[in-house]
Amino acid sequence: MREDAMPEGKPNRPFARTATALFVQLTRFVLAALGALAGLSVNGLIDWPTQIAYSRETIIILFVILGTSIGFLAGGMIGRELQHAYDYFENYVRGMWLSDLILAASGLLVGLVFALIVSVPFRGLQPASLAITGQIGLFVVLGYVGMRLSLIKRTDVQRAFARFTPDTTQPSAAGVRLLDTSAIIDGRFAKLVDSGFIDGEVRVPGFVLSELQTLADSADDVRRARGRRGLDLLASMRGGERPVEVFAADYPEIPEVDSKLVQLATDAKASIVTVDHNLTQVARFQGITVLNVNDLATALKPNHLPGEQLHIQVTKEGKEPDQGVGYLDDGTMVVVQGGRDLLGSAADVLVTSVLQTSGGRMIFARPALTP
Repeated sequence: MREDAMPEGKPNRPFARTATALFVQLTRFVLAALGALAGLSVNGLIDWPTQIAYSRETIIILFVILGTSIGFLAGGMIGRELQHAYDYFENYVRGMWLSDLILAASGLLVGLVFALIVSVPFRGLQPASLAITGQIGLFVVLGYVGMRLSLIKRTDVQRAFARFTPDTTQPSAAGVRLLDTSAIIDGRFAKLVDSGFIDGEVRVPGFVLSELQTLADSADDVRRARGRRGLDLLASMRGGERPVEVFAADYPEIPEVDSKLVQLATDAKASIVTVDHNLTQVARFQGITVLNVNDLATALKPNHLPGEQLHIQVTKEGKEPDQGVGYLDDGTMVVVQGGRDLLGSAADVLVTSVLQTSGGRMIFARPALTP
């Protein structure tokens, strides 16, 4: 199920939960009915009144209750497993491009037609069950082979039919951008989206929204504040020119949210927007495009060169006896050699060197000579 807007408060997925419950109950009803019919059938196989000291009516009731109970229990387990399989299939199909779906359907159709032709000799086999089994096996195998071959060779097919199939061999400039929890809480992505620096369709998977809700309900004050900040930012973007879409997606077999996001980005051929350094490294290692907001912020910082003059406020002492420390408007630290006497005042300084560290950029300078 796709949610076109983020609900306020807890994730609102009553329809999905109701549909799952109805599917499980329907499976239970069908298997319970089959179990009751099986109980009736077993009752007629043996002359039970002569075997045990019960009347036929009592035996019928017992077998029907037993068959219904077995069908009801088995229906619950089978229904849940079928629902999980369907959810996985739905997420997989949702993550495919339309061109891939068309190619897969075309390959499946070609495989089934080829199987229909090849299966003609099997129709004369005896017994009939062998002929039916052989034909079904051919349809399954050749249909699957046709679908897989069409997807494996999709690049060649798209080149051959470039007029009819969009070219997806080159990365799209306006693809799908998946937000992770850290980027939502950070908040800078909202300005990047509004300004157009993050193009394409910006989406939030349901499991990321669930993690935000878990943070917002946390007993820890800091975690709770971070979660609520993220939910508020998403809610504020619902009515914007480019609203962020929240959609239902999950990988129940994957426990970690970051791993789910990487898998979803791989399946959907989407990129990830984050500020998490570890997630960035893992995703890029797997060939996923990652837009790290911190990397963008670092790249946009002015690149001050040696000899350039800066005007700063020297606010505190440095580690060395004669050093003073000030900061640029973007937070970059400027260490002024011989700037201890300038403490508490604004001064012009000349850049002597720039040091890039894991924590950011650090500029070393000395007081400018006054004319």
